[in-house]
Amino acid sequence: MASQLGERLLRADMSPWGFVLRLVLLPFSLLYQLGVNVRNALYDTGLIKTETVGVPVVSVGNLTVGGTGKTPLVIHLARAAAAQGRKVAVVTRGYGAVADDEGRGDEAALIASRCPEVDVVVSPNKVLGTRQALERGADLVILDDGMQHRRLHRDLEICVVDGRAPYGNGDLLPTGTLRESPSGLGRADVVVVTHHDTLEPDDLQVLEQHLRAARFDLPIIYATHRPRAVRPVGGGEEQSPQVLAGMDVFLFCGIASPEGFRQTVESLGAEVAGVMGFGDHHAFTGADLAEVRSVARTSRLLCTEKDAAKVARIPGNQDVLCLTVDMELLGELPPFPVRADPAPADHDHH
Repeated sequence: MASQLGERLLRADMSPWGFVLRLVLLPFSLLYQLGVNVRNALYDTGLIKTETVGVPVVSVGNLTVGGTGKTPLVIHLARAAAAQGRKVAVVTRGYGAVADDEGRGDEAALIASRCPEVDVVVSPNKVLGTRQALERGADLVILDDGMQHRRLHRDLEICVVDGRAPYGNGDLLPTGTLRESPSGLGRADVVVVTHHDTLEPDDLQVLEQHLRAARFDLPIIYATHRPRAVRPVGGGEEQSPQVLAGMDVFLFCGIASPEGFRQTVESLGAEVAGVMGFGDHHAFTGADLAEVRSVARTSRLLCTEKDAAKVARIPGNQDVLCLTVDMELLGELPPFPVRADPAPADHDHH
């Protein structure tokens, strides 16, 4: 039997409207791909130099637009490095709806709340943000969503891939979700595959073949999202995620993969009455929460931890729960880099 994953990787959208839209946008995808390829070639050949700020940099990124699990991995790495005594800073663009009193976006606020010992630097300019982190005493920088930001040298490049759809529909923006061609995986030092537990063994084999087409010796590590706790969105006592077993819940979220959220909650034995998905990084309002309540009726409301801080800013949130999740790596990543000479210097990566 042909692998289902292999079919998804190679299958085009054959719906009539999807086919027409794809034809209309295809020239723009080709122009985008040309621009990305030229830019990467200039970096690969050293015609454009990368900048070394003077602090070791670990980049966590992906090939596609949308959620693959970067933020949970950033949190995992930041906590692990801090536990080793490193002075860690996470540099992030801070994209997303405001989620805390400091004006940070949802992902930056989530990282800060889960890693209080870590300095979270919000900057749209990765080089300037890393310099700021160094000035504030960091001896290790974790770059959130850094794979395509090649101007900044990185000592360890981690690419996160959603095993269910590693390359989206196989097209680059705007006809697809790829930011660059899959050959970009060749720059990675290691690939972390999320949601592998939803795949059959044959699909896992096909997935590894596709990933290693970029580089035959590419290290691949699998990761699992482990439900950690359930708590009110406004904070308070955390309970075991097992309290959801048998509970009638209605899910709502502003993330890239609402279906993944449903699968996680159902795996805990909850009775999911429905799911209302909003756009990724959605800025929830009182009207949104009222709409969710009207559809959910008597079911208990449950959202993701990423959405919790935004929902907590809406009056009348006391009965809304959120599910917190940790990432568990099923393998060993390379050790965190240490730079002996902190003096800035130009350096090419890969």
